[in-house]
Amino acid sequence: MNRMRTTAGRRLRIALLAAAVTSTGALVFAGDLFVQPERLDVREGPGPLFDPVDAVKKSDKLTEIERTDDGWIKVKTPAGKEGYVFKGSVADKPPAAPGLFSGLAMTSDAEATQMSTGAAGKGLEPEAEKYAANKNYNKASLDAVVALNKSVKGKDWLQFCQDGKVGPAKPKKK
Repeated sequence: MNRMRTTAGRRLRIALLAAAVTSTGALVFAGDLFVQPERLDVREGPGPLFDPVDAVKKSDKLTEIERTDDGWIKVKTPAGKEGYVFKGSVADKPPAAPGLFSGLAMTSDAEATQMSTGAAGKGLEPEAEKYAANKNYNKASLDAVVALNKSVKGKDWLQFCQDGKVGPAKPKKK
């Protein structure tokens, strides 16, 4: 009798898992995640070029909806808004209480990406200007490219990638 109950339970779990996977077409992860940095933008799409839809603070609980292949997680905020955060900025446990290293500035992958995107929007950095000068690139032309990059973001950027089959929409090699 005990063996039949174990076998029936196993079959039920397998059937439920199969139904969940086949009905959605993709694995969906539902669970709670906790914000690790002091402040985090929740973006309308999976990338730093998308506008923020909400901002959350350290230790806020987010509900995970799904994950992308490139490290972004779709979440629901405490305010009920849905958007994306980078996987390195959240964890399945609240951040540790302040301790010995609490005064040190730690930067997540998402924050580093956002900082470099923000820096790119301000123009060429000194190292880039030096490299461009060594290669005889026209600084005014490069500044124009940086300004154009600033003007295309979010949904427009994603549509460009999809139309041109570049960036995140580039077909994967088999």
